[in-house]
Amino acid sequence: MANVFFTGKREQFFRPLTHGDRECCAAVLRSLYDRIHGPNADYSEALTRELVVGMVFQALAEPAIRAAVFAPGTKTSAEEERTYAGELVRKLKEHGWLEDYKDPIDLKPTLKMTRAGKEVAEVLSHLDNSRARTRQRNMRSAKKALAAFLASHDVDELLDGYDFATRVVQDLQDDIEYFRTLIQSLTREALEQKVAWSEFNDFIEKRFAKEYAVRLVADSAERHRGHIVEQLDHIRALPAEMRTGVDASLLQRAAWLEAQVQLRSPMLWLCDRVESMVEAACSLKLPMLRSEMNNYVRRFTSLLRQALSLDYSAPSPLGRAMSLLKEQPDADRHEFLDALAQRMGTAEIRLAGAALRWSVREREVERGALTPLVVDEASRVEAAMRRAEAEAFAFSDQEVLAGLLPFFKAGRLSLDELPVTTATEAVRVLHAVGAARSSEGKRFLKAKKKPEVFGNAYFSADNFELQADLSSLSGGDR
Repeated sequence: MANVFFTGKREQFFRPLTHGDRECCAAVLRSLYDRIHGPNADYSEALTRELVVGMVFQALAEPAIRAAVFAPGTKTSAEEERTYAGELVRKLKEHGWLEDYKDPIDLKPTLKMTRAGKEVAEVLSHLDNSRARTRQRNMRSAKKALAAFLASHDVDELLDGYDFATRVVQDLQDDIEYFRTLIQSLTREALEQKVAWSEFNDFIEKRFAKEYAVRLVADSAERHRGHIVEQLDHIRALPAEMRTGVDASLLQRAAWLEAQVQLRSPMLWLCDRVESMVEAACSLKLPMLRSEMNNYVRRFTSLLRQALSLDYSAPSPLGRAMSLLKEQPDADRHEFLDALAQRMGTAEIRLAGAALRWSVREREVERGALTPLVVDEASRVEAAMRRAEAEAFAFSDQEVLAGLLPFFKAGRLSLDELPVTTATEAVRVLHAVGAARSSEGKRFLKAKKKPEVFGNAYFSADNFELQADLSSLSGGDR
């Protein structure tokens, strides 16, 4: 074992979190992390022992935490609180969460979090979902990192783009687990005859409006997928000499790539991994997130309707009847149900409008005589015309690709070189890039965007160059 964790001061590292006051200890650790390493960290003042004691006092101000530390219903003096705060700071120092540190400027004794304490406190801080945090927009960050790599050819930008792409899938998976947890909480609340209003309000007002709405719209994987795939195609099209230099720099900056690429180009391997993760986020994780969100809202709506109909506070007739039925012994329940049936047997159920009163009448619906079915030449022509109009602009990717192949010269073709004399040819130009990037066209075609814009009498659009892999084209079924 190269790295042994539970040694020295860390031998009993988690002991402060195993006592009865563990909630207070966890709250202090979260405050320490936010004070030193969080987004609102204050670097103007050193972390002294008095500051840590003040954080303990802030945690004790919470009634639930205070009840776990001191006996409920008893008076606690300020001296006892200070004694407890000093004891908690001593435990954190003794078991490897905090350590003494001398400020190199004024040489005053201060405290700082150990490396292990910082990492575990960060986990506790991130697990606290009730606190507002700014989430990294990983999809847009991945796109910007790839664009920066194309502009500067800095390998760190490419590695950052790969890192952001991995977080996209992890973000969506965390959201899916979050909604599954909410559904389980709804079930527990329903068994206790409660409605989880606080969790639902927290979801609507804090999480959905500020986070999920952005993630499903502005930060949606589907919105940025096309741009990222286009950037990856530009990276793959870099010259061989430049690719060799980038591969050498990648292996120098990220040694872990050598065991992953297996004699392949590290740059191409990273591009393939980024594209696969973006595709997984769009085709798998994003639909799962929408499904889990829909399940949660539908389950909450169902339980809310049930709560309103049963009325758990039992002022409604149905609620009182259910309560009486539950309180009756087994022998009397049948008699109670029979009495209810007799009372309800004479009732007549109707649907009454808001302003109109309807009388129940039995009448037969008058059906008109069916016109005779006439099949002649005119009806056949009309049916054929309707079918032709419906199928006029319905093209499959295979048909578009088959129409593009005769125009390739030396394996290359620009969209402005295609003829646009008929409606079919115009539609072929408009669908050429989509067909080239489809699963069928990816096998032998690559679409590369050109800087200019071309136009004709019908439309104007960005110009693309289609590159055909002649080896796979000649060896395939085409």
